[in-house]
Amino acid sequence: MQFPHEKLSVYQKALDFFGGIQRQTASWSKQYAFVDHLTRAAESIIFNLVEGVRLHSTEKKALALDYSIGSVLECAACLDIAVLKGLLVNTIAVKKKNDLLELCKMLVGLRNSWSPSHVSEEPAQYGEGNAINGEGSVFYHETMDRYVVALDFYRWFIATGSGHRHPAAYEKAADTLATRMVLNIAESNGRYASLSRQTFLDTANAAAAKLAALLDMGVQRGILDKPAVEPGKELLVRVGQMTARKDYRA
Repeated sequence: MQFPHEKLSVYQKALDFFGGIQRQTASWSKQYAFVDHLTRAAESIIFNLVEGVRLHSTEKKALALDYSIGSVLECAACLDIAVLKGLLVNTIAVKKKNDLLELCKMLVGLRNSWSPSHVSEEPAQYGEGNAINGEGSVFYHETMDRYVVALDFYRWFIATGSGHRHPAAYEKAADTLATRMVLNIAESNGRYASLSRQTFLDTANAAAAKLAALLDMGVQRGILDKPAVEPGKELLVRVGQMTARKDYRA
């Protein structure tokens, strides 16, 4: 005897990805916010798929898979952060993201089969389709300026601590906000309703503003030099402009 979801190949693929992530993150420090996000997002792919199969309402089934697809994009963004942190080499990250892209296509196909008239997007909207031999972008959100600039800030902040470590509490606060900013920008691309997309971009926008304030507080505390934080603040201003309600499209 099997549950209905166990008969789906997309379910097994989601399980395989989850298992791979468990093995990959086993040695990673939990001090990084993205590690917990990655584990929970990998779980969310599975749980929301199971929920979608279980439900009877067409609208609720589609919504459950929408959450599952959003979690796929969140996982992909976590892998980008892992590369920035030096925990994962890019070639492996690209391979795992290609696995996620295939999973995303399967989820979109399943949702379309349930409700063709309700779904407005196609799998191609998620994949860039130029990741060959470990090169190029895998997901469409990776080509968006707001996502690229958000990752640039993450990279910049890591570099500011390369000569001397920031205080643990300060670094954790910045890491949490930067992770929130990056993941919400990525996940916003998984929402076919403009209002739903903007909810995620609003969260990213708030994180960018709080990060800018955190940099100012770092200057006041003597953790950072005022001239040194200007490049980071400029990047955050750009993210803020691109995630504001008046400008949420890439």
